[in-house]
Amino acid sequence: MTALPRLPRVAVGALLALALAAAAPPAFAEDGGVAWSVQTADNANGTGRANFSYDVDPGTVLADTMLVVNTGTEPLPLTVYAADAFTAASGEIDVLADGTPSQDAGTWVSVGQTSMELAPGQSAEVLFTITVPTDARPGDHSAGIVTSLASRDATSSLSVERRLGTRINLRVSGALAPAAAITGTTVRYDGSWNPFESGRLTVEYSLENVGNTRLTGVETVATSGAAGLLGDTTAPTQLPEIVTGSTIQVTREVPAFSLGWLSGHVTVVPEGVGLGAGTVAPVTADFSIAAVPRSLYGLIVLVIAAVVTVVLLARRRGAREASEADLRQAD
Repeated sequence: MTALPRLPRVAVGALLALALAAAAPPAFAEDGGVAWSVQTADNANGTGRANFSYDVDPGTVLADTMLVVNTGTEPLPLTVYAADAFTAASGEIDVLADGTPSQDAGTWVSVGQTSMELAPGQSAEVLFTITVPTDARPGDHSAGIVTSLASRDATSSLSVERRLGTRINLRVSGALAPAAAITGTTVRYDGSWNPFESGRLTVEYSLENVGNTRLTGVETVATSGAAGLLGDTTAPTQLPEIVTGSTIQVTREVPAFSLGWLSGHVTVVPEGVGLGAGTVAPVTADFSIAAVPRSLYGLIVLVIAAVVTVVLLARRRGAREASEADLRQAD
């Protein structure tokens, strides 16, 4: 649960950050006295919850409540809606914008009111109902309940939307099958101006959650030069959570010393999120690239040229001295 920046309504894919855990209610504030917060209500479904999380069976119907508080000094007109949640390419949790049709858990959530206006200091309860289809797929389904404030930006002709929401995690009973796939791996090498320093290998790839649970994982990148020389492996890097069906784009810069060719592989050890999700067999993607260290080769050429020059000068001097010696003997 996280406050959102001001975003143009015309922008495509504007992010709604929904934190996986938080110790305090999220709040949005800016100059002008506009501020509000949302949080889960304490009730029979739980207390002190960071977000809404449920283990359910197909056909389950449940009700819950989100609290909204106007913590600012101006009246606050808000739109309320539920929509599918997903992991954006950047790795942040997002929800579909209002008006974009949901295909999964967002369609299961019905909010009691789609709009409200709160006076400064006023709070309100947003009642919602979740109806799990009888044929719901086992595993994780993600949605979010969003409060949205639309207004006109005085500095431009654009309308801006500020959003604040709470995430809904649903785990439908049945077999859990976490799985991941690496696709679209590309690499780029940038040599250093210093011939004795490592260059930079940029590795980019897509990691897709192709299983039925939320997923995270640990990544390493291994590199080696020609004939397996000058190899190295990066320290393990924790990846963000990936909602089922989502894909993130990962970019890593790795120091790599090259003599002309680099190869290696990206390895991700996925792990299902949540109790009982379990680990997954590692997934790997190989790569290779011509990585010409121009500064090193330039230095080698200069050294060779200097050696050749010294040898030629020495030969010329030797020839001249021999010629002078012959002349002295002739005299």
